[in-house]
Amino acid sequence: MPEALPDVEIRPLGVVHGDWAIVLRSASGYGAADEGELWAVPLAGGEARRVISWTASGIGAADYLRLGLTIVARQLAPDRHRIVLPYAKNGRATFGGGLAIIDLFSGQFAALGTPNIQWPTRPAWSPDGKRIAFDTYGSTFWQGISVINADDTDLRTVCTAEGFTDSRGMGAFRGCYGVDGWTPDSKRIRFYEVDGYSLIDADTKAITRYGVHGASLISADWYGTTSMVALGAVDGSEQQLLTFDRPDSPPRTIDRAPRGALGFFEPRWSPGTENLLYRRGGELFVYGSLGPGRRVVAAQCEVRGEWHPSGIDVVYLAPCQGTGELRVAATIGDANRLVWSPPPGPRSDFRVVDLAVVRYP
Repeated sequence: MPEALPDVEIRPLGVVHGDWAIVLRSASGYGAADEGELWAVPLAGGEARRVISWTASGIGAADYLRLGLTIVARQLAPDRHRIVLPYAKNGRATFGGGLAIIDLFSGQFAALGTPNIQWPTRPAWSPDGKRIAFDTYGSTFWQGISVINADDTDLRTVCTAEGFTDSRGMGAFRGCYGVDGWTPDSKRIRFYEVDGYSLIDADTKAITRYGVHGASLISADWYGTTSMVALGAVDGSEQQLLTFDRPDSPPRTIDRAPRGALGFFEPRWSPGTENLLYRRGGELFVYGSLGPGRRVVAAQCEVRGEWHPSGIDVVYLAPCQGTGELRVAATIGDANRLVWSPPPGPRSDFRVVDLAVVRYP
């Protein structure tokens, strides 16, 4: 067990209560080191606290949203105050990563043993809190999906991925990658692959495919403990917002747009209702009892939105507003209030890029 995580600083939040946003702010991209921070922000107002910061590759969200490398909600434990993060095992100047569980309340951490894996990434904690799934990367290519118990036992490969040369002499890819999370029963891992959005049983390794391709690597959401899924999809000449009752059921088309138009991204079910939040560019829309596609947010840049725990308001990030803004918008009426704007970051390209909204009892 390392005495510290290289290039990672942890400031314990302490035990807190009420509704909070856990916000990822990072500067990252191809050819530049990932640097970033996790902030805890009380939604009712009050002092925001920087809990974790890092200056090492492997933690931040390269390409911000599309690649889904660090998605806060997916990486939180069911208790919502422990998080699993990738980290650079030997510091920012070297290649090679690991996974660590960090308790936001106490600051305690534990590294998970991932020997013979160059980079574990896109981790996802199972809803029952027992297992963590993640993508594996090495030798400049995705290598598959693995699972480890949260108590650091039973590391195993669930499926593999590889590059190959097809019959035309062209480079191609086959296998599993792109972890999206777990099914609500904690039995199957959700992922994206060349064959489209899919599930794989973590024990039997049986694969179920939906037959459609996600619009990005964070384009799906599951409704509570059911098997109902919302998916932003790309299908031939169209972009679609779809829902499925089950993997083997025909999809319902909620909305559609031409291939060259803005797509449907990050659908999110409202807690306790079937209202659906989704993003198109810098706009957030709600579909359901509030009407077909009612716009609740419009910004001049791509935003990230999640439902407030009340299931009524929307909490969102607007990275293009100054140093970035965390705001709450009403879905009924036009109220829209600023909750928090971070101080200037250590780099000019720092952006607020992702969030999870949690309720601590």
